[in-house]
Amino acid sequence: MFNLSGLTFILTYFCITSSLLGSLEEEPKCFSRFDYEYKVVQKLAELENKQKEQQQTIEKLTNKCSSGADTANEVAFSAYLTGDMTSVQSYRIIIFNEVQINIGEAYNGKTGIFVCRTPGVYVFFWVTTNKDRTYMNTDLVVNGDECSQAFSDSGGQNDYSVASNVVITELKFGDQVWIRSGAWHNGNLAGERRTSFSGWMLYRR
Repeated sequence: MFNLSGLTFILTYFCITSSLLGSLEEEPKCFSRFDYEYKVVQKLAELENKQKEQQQTIEKLTNKCSSGADTANEVAFSAYLTGDMTSVQSYRIIIFNEVQINIGEAYNGKTGIFVCRTPGVYVFFWVTTNKDRTYMNTDLVVNGDECSQAFSDSGGQNDYSVASNVVITELKFGDQVWIRSGAWHNGNLAGERRTSFSGWMLYRR
């Protein structure tokens, strides 16, 4: 990331020094006091115009650096499970196949894995739904390590049950995050966009 205050100082110092040196080297030749004062005023006007141009250049560079940093921080996704899953094995990655938003293209709707491309602190939120006497526990996993769980259980009822959880974690470049089935479940998970996975960056590190 650019140090904008340092960049501004260097450019300003260079511009002022160049202007002063140019003034000394191009001292006007005068034939009278009036002629001398006129040419001095001319030179001051030229220096003022150069200073304005240099200030505009500094502002453009500053804005360019700032806009580049803001763009790098734009990471967010939201994905859903469209169809019911049955006979789910333990520790299987849940693929949320319908990706509605994917700013930064960090989540892959074909593999179900989020890959960090911008180091920072992230928030991940997921919802699981079960229906009609089924149950499912899921884990949020970072680089193969379980971070947290959610458990939804319809029990003995012909009804829906919902569970959710949220995790805040710091990620480095290349870190991977996904949702998987846990060890205690009967292999069923409801779709119809009732089961979802979302994430976004809080701030860059």
